[in-house]
Amino acid sequence: MKKNIAFIAVAASVCWAANAQNYTSPFTPLNLLDEHTYDLIAGEASGEQAYYHILELAPYEKDRKAEEYQGELHETTYVYGKLKEYGLPNVQVERLGKVKTWDGVSATLWEVSPKTSKIADYRDLTAFLAQGSANADVQTQLVWVGRGTSEEIKAANVKGKIIVTETAGARVHNDAVQAGAAGIISYYAPRPLIDPIQIPNASIPGNSPIFCFNLPPREGYALKDRLTAGDSIVVHAKVETASVETDLQIPTCYIPGTDSQAGEVLLSAHLFEGYVKLGANDNSSGAAAILDVARTLNQLIEAGDIPRPKRNIRFLWIPEISGSAAWANQHKDITAKTLCVLNLDMVGLWLSKSNSYLCLHRTTMGNPHYVNDVTEALFHYVGATNKGFTATGAGRPEPLKPIFSITGSHDPFYYSVGAHQGSSDHEVFNDFSVGVPAIMMVTWPDNYYHTSGDRPEICDPTQLRRSIVIAATAAYLIASASEEGALRIAGEVSSNAVKRLALIQQLNAKRINEAKAEDLQAVYKRAVFDVEAYAGNEKATLLSIPELTPASTVVKKFIDTRIADIQKISKLNIAGLEESAKARAEVLHSPPLKPIALSEEEQKASKRYPQATSAAGEAGFGALRNIPPDVQNKYNVRPRNGGEILRLARKGTNSVLDIKKLLDAQFPHAESLEEITLYLELLKELNLISWRF
Repeated sequence: MKKNIAFIAVAASVCWAANAQNYTSPFTPLNLLDEHTYDLIAGEASGEQAYYHILELAPYEKDRKAEEYQGELHETTYVYGKLKEYGLPNVQVERLGKVKTWDGVSATLWEVSPKTSKIADYRDLTAFLAQGSANADVQTQLVWVGRGTSEEIKAANVKGKIIVTETAGARVHNDAVQAGAAGIISYYAPRPLIDPIQIPNASIPGNSPIFCFNLPPREGYALKDRLTAGDSIVVHAKVETASVETDLQIPTCYIPGTDSQAGEVLLSAHLFEGYVKLGANDNSSGAAAILDVARTLNQLIEAGDIPRPKRNIRFLWIPEISGSAAWANQHKDITAKTLCVLNLDMVGLWLSKSNSYLCLHRTTMGNPHYVNDVTEALFHYVGATNKGFTATGAGRPEPLKPIFSITGSHDPFYYSVGAHQGSSDHEVFNDFSVGVPAIMMVTWPDNYYHTSGDRPEICDPTQLRRSIVIAATAAYLIASASEEGALRIAGEVSSNAVKRLALIQQLNAKRINEAKAEDLQAVYKRAVFDVEAYAGNEKATLLSIPELTPASTVVKKFIDTRIADIQKISKLNIAGLEESAKARAEVLHSPPLKPIALSEEEQKASKRYPQATSAAGEAGFGALRNIPPDVQNKYNVRPRNGGEILRLARKGTNSVLDIKKLLDAQFPHAESLEEITLYLELLKELNLISWRF
């Protein structure tokens, strides 16, 4: 008996040891890049170096020196110097015109009665003074106006006084000016329960005749208590500001590929979000990350550790939106050959401390591209290889390929893959006039976003390193992809397409099974349109891959077969939806399901194909910001998804009905066919699209 027990124990230990080596499962994602190259990139990437860059770029909210505006901004000098130090080629600082900005010079707020005490000083914290504030030197009384509604301000007799409010200064500004207030003190904070000393990086309208001081909630509540208790508080506010002009400065470089005609991969991060108040995570982290991406790839390529890629890899450090727009409009020759953009905006947050994730935001269906699947695959791979496994034996379960930093967390990789989200520089590249598919990496939620709390201590060197590895690997994989790489990417896209079609099938089956009798026919029709939209998007994504190997008949043949598979799956899915709808009709005892028929409006829309004109590309980013009032009034349409309508119309491959289906598949409240058609007619009048029937 003892022998048997011993045998069982030995056998169990052998099995456990064997299992300890089995880190993977059938559902563990595979790396699209060869493991050796990936290991070299992951090994060379440095979260510490990126963190040090943040410390140099945004150690705290410091007042920018006046002389920087006249010469070179600190961030420009730093990035340029590091690129030269690292031996990056083709380093330059582009200056693309002049920009004007508000600048705080000094500001103090003293209580002078009933006691003498300093309340705020711009030298201590620049967030104390709202951007847009006017010069002032005034001694006057404080008056409490609560939430600062029009009624509260009118009732408080605020003329010549400084109002104190719990809401944002920008919200009460116009009423305060109209009532003759001398200024505003706000203690609004977006997350006071998380951080009671947090001040938003707030602003009031430009050319304001008054000023606004922002206080942390902790100090604001104390001031409110005194005022509501009847204290008469007199303060002296002294504010000096200036309107300054500076160059639009863009540090840039690129690692040359072996074939100058093969295109480029571009990485971007905004170095400036305005020029006054800069954040550690937003976006010194993104700027620091792509700086280390550039160092990592250049180091490995120059050392001969990894082959030089076929395509250029370009890096841009830009003022947010204004810089990317100016650069894209200035360099249409480069954007014309740029395959895709990876935009890093806020990628360094310590995720576990903020209950946050590194999020991947894909392109819309208006810019279908394999960059989505390439980057998503790396998110899944880093996630799977940076967590412990239960089968690794007794003791600490070790990740398969850990990416940690010496001074950073040992957390799992918390990530999320989502639909498109704008509000950063990738929107410029995704614009119909530029037409370069661009994804964004961003940590969210961020409890310190746009506040005085956005300091280096909220960042995690481990998270920075993981962002660097993902961005560097994705960029190198695409830049170096030849026939073999293109086939690997096509395999990833096509297998993901099957999964995505299955997910939308599940969703639509649920909608059908929950439909009421009077809605069933419409729900069924919408479900079929969804399948057609998703299948069309998957086909378009696969068709983006041959740009990697235009002459390869092997890649073309493989993609053609995968597209045929998707068409077969979509037909099967549509048949399945029909069966589900028929079954639902029987359960509801409703009239039999009718075959799907297009309305007269839909038939007409199915035969009209809009296509962007050459003038659309020549117009550049921002072409729709100045629509002539007479044209706008003539059509009286302002679609919330106008940018996506243009993207879907750009190549001329989608009918108006297709555009409607693709919009419905993405947005819960998409425009009607009538609105889409009207908007396209407006664009036709502006010579931005032409019609094909």
